Amino acid sequence: MNKTSFSKGLDYVLENGTDLEKWHAKQLLNIKEKLPPHWASKQNPDGGWNSKEFNNTVSNMGSTSVTLMRLIFFKLQHLDEMNMTVDFLWNTQQNDGRWGESPKQYKDNPPEWNKPGDLKVEVWETANNLASLSALGYTNDRRVIKGIEWAESKEIESGRFPGYIHTTHAMAAVKFLQEEYGASEKYMEQSHRFLEQNRHKDWFDIMDVTWPLMLWSNARVSSKHPIVEAYLSELILRRNEDGIWRSIYPNCDTQYTIEAISLLRNYRE
Repeated sequence: MNKTSFSKGLDYVLENGTDLEKWHAKQLLNIKEKLPPHWASKQNPDGGWNSKEFNNTVSNMGSTSVTLMRLIFFKLQHLDEMNMTVDFLWNTQQNDGRWGESPKQYKDNPPEWNKPGDLKVEVWETANNLASLSALGYTNDRRVIKGIEWAESKEIESGRFPGYIHTTHAMAAVKFLQEEYGASEKYMEQSHRFLEQNRHKDWFDIMDVTWPLMLWSNARVSSKHPIVEAYLSELILRRNEDGIWRSIYPNCDTQYTIEAISLLRNYRE
């Protein structure tokens, strides 16, 4: 896929994306601009981020976790907003090493993947945070090690955890960055099994492809890894004729389109 093959998708993002997505599209077009002043309008003074999926009155851990992953993917590690996000994670990590949602969100009726006190939520948010913190160089930090020990204690069988597959994707990245390659492969194999078993199901979304690829890109897993290759092949297949990657989730097409283009540029050029 050459540069011109992305032009329709980039044009779509430039017209419809968030400030951050538009900025990143321009970066991919070699248009160098400063980030717009209000790109981080959903970040709170405590460093956490509000959700775009529901009106929450306190920082949402899931949104914070995904935002940090995306900021690393967009190579924005130098920003104050990034440092604030990391500080928020350190300040909200529980004594046993996990992260989770604030119970103050109950009244805001969060979606099931952001429910406070739900182990399925806590384990994916913890693993996702660990992957990002490890990608930022905290692999040997005692707080990261404690989080890994907590996550591993929730493994229900080889490479699988309660609830969402995102936990497995993230743990593959964590273990790769820990240079525990055998353990990383165990999780990668489960990620591959998930793809092969579910790729043709109605609920399987482009999000299920870009999310693990971003985690593995942040962890610097090689594009020659066969499971990375399998996900990249699925990514290419899911591009529409109009150059846009469409999602079953509302108002997410620009997000997944810019992520998909960035992934293909990063991995295939």
